[in-house]
Amino acid sequence: MKIFTTDQLKFAGLLFIFTIAFRFGLSTLLTSMNFIIVWVIAVLYAICIMIVAWYFAKKDAESHPFYNVAFGFHLITYLVCNILAELWFLFDFQSIHERIITVHLTAIFWGFGLLIHFILFLYARKNSIKGIDKSEIFE
Repeated sequence: MKIFTTDQLKFAGLLFIFTIAFRFGLSTLLTSMNFIIVWVIAVLYAICIMIVAWYFAKKDAESHPFYNVAFGFHLITYLVCNILAELWFLFDFQSIHERIITVHLTAIFWGFGLLIHFILFLYARKNSIKGIDKSEIFE
């Protein structure tokens, strides 16, 4: 069984590129103290990621009859964004206005949300046969 589908890996690649660009823009704008524009690029980044995730999730759902493809996309987003954020600080690319505690707190709180999503995913999987809802099979 594959852990991630081809569409999820394509999403991960684009997410990686968008996140590097976002982190670079964020650090640059924070260093130059353009705090209002930081919000603009954060919103644009979020919108871009949601559109890309929606596109690949819709494509993935059409080609794979899994009951819930969203958890895989959520897990990929969590891993890529948090690993890149940690590496950003490890290689000392951050702005003087960025703190590592923010990255750690984000990972912790987002991790709780991911854990809840995982529990819901397991519950949905328990009520399905090979990823298809039992009520859809036996109606």
